[in-house]
Amino acid sequence: MNTLKKTLAVMVVITLLPALLFSAADKLWPLTLPGSDRQPASVVLDRHGQPLRYFADQEGIWRHRVSVDQVSDDYLQALLAYEDRFFYQHPGINPLSLLRALGQFVRHGRVISGGSTLTMQVARILDPHSRSVAGKLWQMFRALQLEQQLSKVQILELYLNYAPFGGVLEGIQAASFHYLSKPAHRLRPAEAALMAVLPQAPSRYRPDRYPQRAEEARNKVLDRLSEQGVWDKPKVLRAKQEPVDIRPMDNPLVAPHLAYRLYKATPETSVHYSTLDQQLQLQVESRLAYGASVMGREVSAAALVIDNRNHNVLAYAGSADFLAKERQGQVDMVQAVRSPGSSLKPFLYGLALDKSLIHSQSLLADVPFVSQHYQPENFNRHFSGPVSASQALQLSLNLPFVQLIEAYGAQNFMNRLLSSGIDLSVPGGEGNPAMILGGAGIQLEHLVRLYASLANQGKVPELKFSLSEADSGKDNSRNTKDDRSDWVHHLSDAKQTHQFRHLLSPQAAWITWDTLRAVRIPTSAGVDAARRLSGQIGWKTGTSWGHRDAWAIGVSQNYTIGVWVGRADGRPMTKGRTGYNTSGPILFDLFRAISPRVSPVKQPEGIQEHVICWPDGRSEAVVRQCDQSFLALTIRGVTPRTLDLNPEQLFYDPSHTILLDQNTGLRVNRACLQGEVEKAEVSLWPDFLAPWLPSDKKVLTRLPEWAGQCLSYLNDKRDIHLSGVKPGQVFLLKKDSLVVPVKLEQGFVARHWYLNGNRIAGNASQIKLKLSLETPEHNELLVIGQDGWMIRLPFYVYKQD
Repeated sequence: MNTLKKTLAVMVVITLLPALLFSAADKLWPLTLPGSDRQPASVVLDRHGQPLRYFADQEGIWRHRVSVDQVSDDYLQALLAYEDRFFYQHPGINPLSLLRALGQFVRHGRVISGGSTLTMQVARILDPHSRSVAGKLWQMFRALQLEQQLSKVQILELYLNYAPFGGVLEGIQAASFHYLSKPAHRLRPAEAALMAVLPQAPSRYRPDRYPQRAEEARNKVLDRLSEQGVWDKPKVLRAKQEPVDIRPMDNPLVAPHLAYRLYKATPETSVHYSTLDQQLQLQVESRLAYGASVMGREVSAAALVIDNRNHNVLAYAGSADFLAKERQGQVDMVQAVRSPGSSLKPFLYGLALDKSLIHSQSLLADVPFVSQHYQPENFNRHFSGPVSASQALQLSLNLPFVQLIEAYGAQNFMNRLLSSGIDLSVPGGEGNPAMILGGAGIQLEHLVRLYASLANQGKVPELKFSLSEADSGKDNSRNTKDDRSDWVHHLSDAKQTHQFRHLLSPQAAWITWDTLRAVRIPTSAGVDAARRLSGQIGWKTGTSWGHRDAWAIGVSQNYTIGVWVGRADGRPMTKGRTGYNTSGPILFDLFRAISPRVSPVKQPEGIQEHVICWPDGRSEAVVRQCDQSFLALTIRGVTPRTLDLNPEQLFYDPSHTILLDQNTGLRVNRACLQGEVEKAEVSLWPDFLAPWLPSDKKVLTRLPEWAGQCLSYLNDKRDIHLSGVKPGQVFLLKKDSLVVPVKLEQGFVARHWYLNGNRIAGNASQIKLKLSLETPEHNELLVIGQDGWMIRLPFYVYKQD
């Protein structure tokens, strides 16, 4: 009985001793696993899976984190068949493999196979050891620790991410990108077999240097797969027929600004799937580089191309040359805040349409005037007088849009843009009329979003720079290993849920676009561009003060493209560089590159054509007198009156009632009427347009002469006296400036005061005329009264030495 007890005790000890020893050793030498918080290497891909840019991890290692589901089935099959076919059965150590390896060593006197399981290889990767018996035992101990602490899938993923592929390459994803320029889920059978054997001797089997060795090693894997029945013979034969012809691509640097932007946003992500199209991106970069090269060494350029159907960014070029120091190429001008010039005008035009301030042919005033202590002028320093709203937009006239922003409200305009999700930088944080002429700051990215709304029923979209699993279905699963272009085309046609901010009605957006498509295409864009693209693209340019920024943004049904040209340091370009002649040709080159056919934006319901009349502005159906008629685009037939320059009243009423002597037909008033009188309706053009009107439309021509008995009650216009300045008077400047009081005789008020064509005051009977060293020698003071009378006084200013 005692003998039996002793025997049982010895057996228990023998049974439990290894477990106890292992437990003690595990506590004494715990296994350290790689930290999940370690930032991995990253790669940014285009929408088809082509690499755009790589980023090493913190230690300079190229390792892209990958899961089992993100690797080709063919690779997993080749790896397990060649390295460890019983991986899912053994506890980390395969005794049969070890015995086989030992027998081979005894028989041949050298190592034929190591007998290591995949778990043991992971153990050696995590905790390197010497190639000795002690080292092998230590490796086996670590393998048992791995099996105790991790699942088989977790151990396999450690191998997938840390297997050595030579140099700083670690893991199947990094090797696949480096040697094959594709992610690991797209490996073909021949490529999968090669990648499976490469970690055994990365330097010896390096396929770009030793293709013959690499092919022989690959074929050994293929033979093993055939012998084990994992792959059928036809599949193996096809794989063997593929030559090993690999030329590792240099570290790509395509779309470097966006790649860095995506990487910095989520540095813990190993693979970033961007929305870019690599081929289009390269075309955009090439065109910008060429365009900037002919404009000077310090000039840069940026461009953004988006798909209006899903708001994916297809091309993102932040500079003309990323590596050009003199162009400051590493500055991302897509995100730089710059003056928009006049490129915000279309959105004031559209908002004014929605607010029923104008229709497409509303009469606006291209005349000089002072606006709230702000004196704007046109880019060409000339004035056209009466212009339509559409003409003002197409010619980018400044004065009509200052009139328009005062009618709409500068603060209201600023608030509408901000509420649509647009970042707008305005000095002082308060809206002012100068915004519409470039007195604000905006990014190219946000400007393109604004213009995209014209093809999106007036809704400002959020741009998409990266593709998520929701976009591609299961873009990272092993069920989607075909070319990524298959689901990219699906993306373009899919009805997806996007975030929008409302800015314009669909009708206002389309009328704005329709107005912009009449803008003339630059001749430098070429005859082909004019033939193919004329009338298909609504586009606008902008040039900031001092030629610092040149913009061109175009919109078709499917695409919006924005181009910026300038210097990254904010200094002026050469005089004469404008959005029209610098960015415009690049814009149309890009439209030609993006698609052989460009479609116009589709017209929504609710747009009606009406014949309207000037100077009233309304439909001819409600106007008594029509001096000029135009066919206007309206929103549901609304035809507002002409806007007035007078800030005290919004709309101008051309209808005036006068009294006429029935016998003579001369004009009278109630103070001087005699006999029978009758009322008459007269349509008068705004007096602020008088200098640009033909004689038959001027107020003095439209109004009858005064009756004789009324002259004693009225001052004739030719007798109006103006004190302070006489015709031909000479002023000598003894100091830097001189203030001259100028006054009309009592009872008269001038609606407009002009000095050399620039409006300096309004609704005043007297002014203080400021003369300075900058005042020219020859000058003219023009005074226009309420009833259309006019005084012109030439005078001279000389500087006394």
